Amino acid sequence: MKRVSGAIDRAVLNSVMIMLEKSGIDGVGLSARAGLAGNVLFHSPLSTPLMIFTTMLELASDATNDPAMGFNLGNSWGYRGLGKHADLVLSAPTLGDGLAKFARFFPALQGNTACKLSVEDGRAKLSYRIADHAVRSRMQDAIFSEASFYSLLCAALGTDWQPDCIHFEHRNDRGLGTLQHHFGCPVRLGQRENAIILSASHLNRPMKSSDRTRHWQLVGEFQTRETKMAQNIDLPTATKAWIVATLCQHRQIDVLDAADEFGMSLRSFQRELDHSKTSFRKIRDEVRGGIASDMLRLTDLPIPDIAEHLGYSELSAFSRGFKSITGRSPGQFRRDMPRHV
Repeated sequence: MKRVSGAIDRAVLNSVMIMLEKSGIDGVGLSARAGLAGNVLFHSPLSTPLMIFTTMLELASDATNDPAMGFNLGNSWGYRGLGKHADLVLSAPTLGDGLAKFARFFPALQGNTACKLSVEDGRAKLSYRIADHAVRSRMQDAIFSEASFYSLLCAALGTDWQPDCIHFEHRNDRGLGTLQHHFGCPVRLGQRENAIILSASHLNRPMKSSDRTRHWQLVGEFQTRETKMAQNIDLPTATKAWIVATLCQHRQIDVLDAADEFGMSLRSFQRELDHSKTSFRKIRDEVRGGIASDMLRLTDLPIPDIAEHLGYSELSAFSRGFKSITGRSPGQFRRDMPRHV
């Protein structure tokens, strides 16, 4: 059985990219770094590797030096960005019924992610946690997700509602004051999962926009696709995404690290890639070549900086590697290629 890794609905990435560009961020430059600009590395129009989405959010946070960027995006995206998942909650008889189905059908929106509604000691918890160990950059994604869930709960309970507490997995306290101000409640870091805590009594609240016909229409739609709807990708595509994310984190690309982060032995990792008629080296070269081409064509970044981003210790090594792929040196490629988005 082939291993899979988490993916997210492509519409989520597309809407976030639109918001980034409206805020003045160089979306093209970020897309080039993440292997998305030329649509060469990740072809699917329906989904995007989760690692790429989380990496894009971290790049946007770094570009703006805003540790709470995820909240601003999630707040702007709001509950409407959740689409039919939000409709499922708001059309339900009660909030509890809607949130339970929201968690059950969450894999249709994002794969390899645990979303759960639980109740204990009079408190309800809507939790969210990426289960994919290979997804290392996840702080901004957690903030983005909690902000969108918070928006959904405000739509259900009223804008004057406030949660009892917000939990985050990450321990980085940059932007903590901003988050506490916006959420209007204590924010606790270093928790086991990301979660919104609220009084369990809210789960019995009837939904003002309850629509039995619409609700069960949505349930039926999700149930029909339940066994096929999970947003996942295969190991070769996940490996591409891992290499892209690793480069953006300024870490060395190492096959041993890749196998370990996918929870596999080196031999099993290489065997599974071989079964897919590829190898780690081929994927690495494809990723480097694709990102280099996009960065040369779409950005003004100096060639030595591009080489450094791609993990080359020497410019000459980058030039040789790029020429072996394209038949041209980086300088020749930049001069010959038309510059367009």
